[in-house]
Amino acid sequence: MRDLHEWIDTEGGPFLLLAEKSLSSWRGTESWTFETHGEDASDYSRACDISDWISPIRCGDDTGYVLGGDIGPVSWITTEELNGGYLVQWLGVDDEAEILPALRSKKFEELVSGERAEHISIKIHEPGEMRVIQAAEIGDDLVAPSIPIKLRSGIYDATSVYLETTSLMIVVRRLKLQ
Repeated sequence: MRDLHEWIDTEGGPFLLLAEKSLSSWRGTESWTFETHGEDASDYSRACDISDWISPIRCGDDTGYVLGGDIGPVSWITTEELNGGYLVQWLGVDDEAEILPALRSKKFEELVSGERAEHISIKIHEPGEMRVIQAAEIGDDLVAPSIPIKLRSGIYDATSVYLETTSLMIVVRRLKLQ
């Protein structure tokens, strides 16, 4: 049963992590059609072209971050100090209560320091107000549920891994202040 954290789902496209102040620059499916998908310059098509678990994408004068790869609901699990947290994508979980112990496990630490982990740096500007939205959404006219995120300004290491145990399959994007 999923009730420990707030989860949002998508209609099939990727999610986007973006500064609140830049939402109006994200145009999502504006100028997009099924017939032109992949051949048009819409923000949504550009986001769909990304297959990495987290990757930068231009958004007006700013940079957003596409949560590419697998499809599944996403939640933000934060640390209490606002110096990071986890974007967890639910692929298969028997019990949501198993996620936090998995994030604190030796196996997780081995994965984030291993050669298969994806690494990028993310710069968070003041005031640190971010939001996870569906990439298909028009940023200044959000209809679908989204997740607000508050972080301290600075450079974050974003490390992405796939974590599987006998009772869960998740993609984790760990944001950690440098």
